[in-house]
Amino acid sequence: MHIYVSHSRVNSSAALQLCEELRKLGVKTWLDIRDLDPGSDWDLAVISAIETAAAIVFLIGPRDPGDRGQTFEWQQVVDREYYLDPAKPLIPVLIGEPEIPGFLRTRQALVLAHTPTSCAEVAAKVVQSLDNPTLSVDPTKLELGRVARQRALEGFREYSQVLREEDIKRAGLRALE
Repeated sequence: MHIYVSHSRVNSSAALQLCEELRKLGVKTWLDIRDLDPGSDWDLAVISAIETAAAIVFLIGPRDPGDRGQTFEWQQVVDREYYLDPAKPLIPVLIGEPEIPGFLRTRQALVLAHTPTSCAEVAAKVVQSLDNPTLSVDPTKLELGRVARQRALEGFREYSQVLREEDIKRAGLRALE
């Protein structure tokens, strides 16, 4: 069992520090810059590490807008709809005052301050979230997220039905020609 640590390249040193503090607390972490074997397919290794993670920590802060890596990691979480599972700890850790991505707004964020003890304090709170995943969830926002997702799916189904009906009409007109 491990925690996956998602970070942008500009936050690599903070990711390494947090992983070290978690290690001191007996928590195994997976961090691409440390755990990826040379020559491995980065995408496949990341997907595997995310799918087998007991929890995911997202270091969110100064971002390199061209950071394909963190964007890819976030997309894996969204595609698997982990953000809707209150039993899966998804823990946003804020560096500075960044905007929290929509899929993580259902979670309680931790703040990584610029103090000597901040990494250790955040690591301790991450461990608490592992022991009690509901600590990382805002239940009201989670329910709102589920309702919004359901509405979006219903809208998509309705739109798909309209397209099918239009296709049938066009096919019928082509047959008459």
